[in-house]
Amino acid sequence: MKHIEIIGLGSSDLDQMPLGIWRRLENAGRIHLRTKDHPAVSALAELGVELVDFDHLYEQNETFEATYHAIVAALMEEAEQGEVLYAVPGHPLFYETTTELLIERERNGEVTLAISGGQSFIDAVITALKVPVNEGFQVLDGTSFKAGELDYHQHTLITQVYDQYSLGEAKLSLLDYYPAETRVEVVDAAGSAEEQVYSMALHEIDHLDIQSNLLCLYIPRVEDSSMAQRDIHHMTEIFDILVGEEGCPWDKVQTHESIERHLIEETYEVIEAIERQDDDAIVEELGDILLQVALHSAIGKKNGYFDFYDVLDSLNAKVVRRHPHVFGEASVESLDDLSRVWSEAKAKEGKKEKVKYEKAYGEIVLEWMKETIHHERALEDILKEGGDRDET
Repeated sequence: MKHIEIIGLGSSDLDQMPLGIWRRLENAGRIHLRTKDHPAVSALAELGVELVDFDHLYEQNETFEATYHAIVAALMEEAEQGEVLYAVPGHPLFYETTTELLIERERNGEVTLAISGGQSFIDAVITALKVPVNEGFQVLDGTSFKAGELDYHQHTLITQVYDQYSLGEAKLSLLDYYPAETRVEVVDAAGSAEEQVYSMALHEIDHLDIQSNLLCLYIPRVEDSSMAQRDIHHMTEIFDILVGEEGCPWDKVQTHESIERHLIEETYEVIEAIERQDDDAIVEELGDILLQVALHSAIGKKNGYFDFYDVLDSLNAKVVRRHPHVFGEASVESLDDLSRVWSEAKAKEGKKEKVKYEKAYGEIVLEWMKETIHHERALEDILKEGGDRDET
């Protein structure tokens, strides 16, 4: 059976490396390195240890994913000749993709692994930046995280940033969640003699002319109350308070029936904003639609039947279920195919055909409404044009 030993070189220089790890490395005849760009490598070279690095694979492949797969393939091929000692920066189990790929190979019965390692970069970074992890802490991969994973309540480390480009890619995703002026820190070579910490606004991080395998981006816990305005959990808390015993005298006595007409009223106002092509109004009026959903959900929760997250669950499941051509194996090549797939998905739900009164509303009332709005806009333009002429 092929055997590969994976050892972590730690997050910085030799001063941070455990003695046992160093002794294992200095007694090795040959060491494969994911990259030679690490402070400990020069010391190993001075000892005369044979070092084989995979830096050339970064240049031969267009993506990191392809590079990591190529490294693992090379290691597996090398393991056919005998045991392999493979060294990676940091700790092998902290955001080391090649380790993850090798573990998958081990699960498939292709290789056996031994894993040990030095200090992870996390220890060095939180020490360098004095991060109070007890307040809440998360670590995200800069190459794959999504805005939905971000939490301004947490101190956040973003890994896998290497240069201006990767910092810029991470910035674009972060700006979907954080304000541009959020203060952040970029730390390089944390824990080593070459440690550098750069403090700046989030929107400036890709202005750093820097390239290093030892970079990490830190976003402190944000205390700005305005961040809560974009938080769905904060919204549900607000409405739970409103309908509670200590809440608003009006909200807490409402029922689903007493506020049902507001859905129609708010929908009309959304349509009017759309027809007027008023983006600010569209945002506000869509918010009023969401207000109705949140209020109905809070009433449902108060009565013990459902809450807002049940509504979300139903919505997301339904959308995925009815789009098997996007989220499943179905294939569509025409609108007829799409209609068929949609009908089949609805049939699987046990939906029965019913009179679609809303269709008549859409075809008759909505057209009348849009025509009225267009006439109003035309009248406003005429009056404005007349006013302008009077002024001249």
